[in-house]
Amino acid sequence: MQSQIVCHRCRRVLAYPAGAPSVCCAVCRAITAVPPPAPAVEMAQLICGGCRTLLMYTRSADTVRCSCCSTVNLVRPVNNIAHVNCGRCRTTLMYPHGAPSVKCAICDYITNTGINTMSPAPCPRPPSNESAYNAPSTSVPTSQPQNVTVVVENPMTVDDKGKLVSNVVVGITPG
Repeated sequence: MQSQIVCHRCRRVLAYPAGAPSVCCAVCRAITAVPPPAPAVEMAQLICGGCRTLLMYTRSADTVRCSCCSTVNLVRPVNNIAHVNCGRCRTTLMYPHGAPSVKCAICDYITNTGINTMSPAPCPRPPSNESAYNAPSTSVPTSQPQNVTVVVENPMTVDDKGKLVSNVVVGITPG
């Protein structure tokens, strides 16, 4: 299996076998040290409380700031959160795992958690002229295409101080 690294002297891309501690550039003869492989980082997901966008974060995080509405979301233990669609307005609701029912904050309907369970899905964002902290939650089923939030996690890198740097990109695509 081949990996690639940039020569620290001439900036050419060098190919080397996985596991090699260093690489010698065939052009400038400089020896470039290969950083150790980054440890695997476990990721988790939650639904933003401000705009209901599906967010991905590292499991060790205590809070997650939404890139769409800037709401700071508190992270609860992943195994204790479950999701269900509201039985009336179909809004995705989060509730503590094991609760027999959950009340929708939008339409006040009480949904039995034993039915309509689903995995989290992104929902429409609030209009940009409202603050995410005081915007009323609204969710209306629509036949129009919705924007989809896309999260891409690239492999982690090591900075010049030896710290791991997360490479996560968030984008929005039209539905």
